[in-house]
Amino acid sequence: MGVPELPDEYRAPGNGDPARLIMVARFSEPKDQLLLLRALAGLGTEADFEVLFAGEGELEPRVCEAAEKLGLAPQVRFLGTRSDVPTLLARAQVFVLASRWEGFLLTIVGAMRAGLPVVASDVGGSREAVVEGKTGFLVARGDAEMLRDRLRRLLLDAELRARMGVAGHARFNKYFTLQQMLSKTKQVYYEVLREWK
Repeated sequence: MGVPELPDEYRAPGNGDPARLIMVARFSEPKDQLLLLRALAGLGTEADFEVLFAGEGELEPRVCEAAEKLGLAPQVRFLGTRSDVPTLLARAQVFVLASRWEGFLLTIVGAMRAGLPVVASDVGGSREAVVEGKTGFLVARGDAEMLRDRLRRLLLDAELRARMGVAGHARFNKYFTLQQMLSKTKQVYYEVLREWK
């Protein structure tokens, strides 16, 4: 699946003070916003950051309560369901998707389109989109320590964020634009029709 290209104004900057992390996902069982909070809580004062959660769902109150208990409430913003996700991505520095299980992730593709480095749980289709160590990092499911380490690297290194973001955007342009997906889909149909002749 692909997503439409957008103008350069929707490209994210590599720098920001504080660095802004964004997770776009429903607050539901497949997602793991709590894991992200636990990972960030372990950073202490090592890095300055802000976290944006875009989405709603039945588990949101539990995540809000955890942010308070972990002392992260001043750094966390709950945005609810948004229709301006491309704009939000363009104002962020790192995209995070902590999950327990997934299919193929259009939210990751949207983040790559915005030029964001991606830190994602290594589940479902994440590996199809994220190139480990080049466009972002893949993290073992449920591993808060590993997630913390990868976030620390990105939060403390604006050059790494920018480099991974550029690589992610290039990968998006090569494989995941809507035009690319349409062309690949048409090619599959043509091959099937040739076999029927």
